[in-house]
Amino acid sequence: MAVLLLGMSAGARAETWTASYQFPPGDMRDDAMRSIARAMEPKGLTIRLYAAASLLRPADQWGALAGGNIDMVFMPVDYLLDRFPQLAVLSLPTMVRTRAQAERLSMSPAMRELKRQIEAAGVVILADSWIPGAYASRQRCVLTPADAKGLRARTIGRFMSEYWAGAGAIPVPVATSEALGTLVSNDLIDIANTSAATLLSLRMERKFACLTMPGEDGAMWYLYEPIMVSKRRYESLDETRRQALHAAAAAAEAGLSASLSLLERRLAGNFIAAGVDVVKLDAQSLDAWNKLARRTAWKSFRDHVPGGADILDKIYAVE
Repeated sequence: MAVLLLGMSAGARAETWTASYQFPPGDMRDDAMRSIARAMEPKGLTIRLYAAASLLRPADQWGALAGGNIDMVFMPVDYLLDRFPQLAVLSLPTMVRTRAQAERLSMSPAMRELKRQIEAAGVVILADSWIPGAYASRQRCVLTPADAKGLRARTIGRFMSEYWAGAGAIPVPVATSEALGTLVSNDLIDIANTSAATLLSLRMERKFACLTMPGEDGAMWYLYEPIMVSKRRYESLDETRRQALHAAAAAAEAGLSASLSLLERRLAGNFIAAGVDVVKLDAQSLDAWNKLARRTAWKSFRDHVPGGADILDKIYAVE
């Protein structure tokens, strides 16, 4: 204990933080949060982790974070679209299609503008993560918009709903992923549209007939899921702990990025082992989805979000 205390900066006291997220133990995002907690423990900062929405429902996490009732969250920004509609640009279908593009976007002035909205609400983004989207279908493989006709597709937000409706599918709006397993097990949707990581954690491969994965030309979308901390708590840290927290978050971000290839292989392998067809999006099918996105979700974003046209153009310019 004496050695631990000597390792802390002068006047530093042990602290305990609370972190909430919806991802279950074993999910790569849970692993990232555990790595941050391990790194901060020797610095006198204990981070209590509440995985699998064991403390708060996903929809309640932002309010608790911004209000100072919890200290950290790891969540998709799609859950914040009612408060920050401009963030929807990040997950518009076919807007961000590759990991390299996502990483360039993280460093761009356009992204900094979006992050400032979150920081103005009293929250600091510690780390970025971009998870490729994938979808599993119950009736048949869905490679092109025409394949989705008549199928019920799980969606988040107005723009994704308009996109799938434009393909002839029936949107089933669901605010968060926590109910996805219930929808699948009760045969309430035909297309489970989510991140590759969530599909892997769902472990319901046998409920589907086909899995559509990103191909060499990219994914239909990437989901932006940041690790965030209360600005008040962040600013209360001494400089040593603040630097340690940034280092731990950067390591977690790098680990998540490095794990994406393995994530996709594991997801495909699990579905193949369950006897499910696995297909990949090719350039031709992505082009068809892109044309659909431009006349549905992209157009709607331009028309209905304040400053939408300018934001979309800036994000699209980051190739």
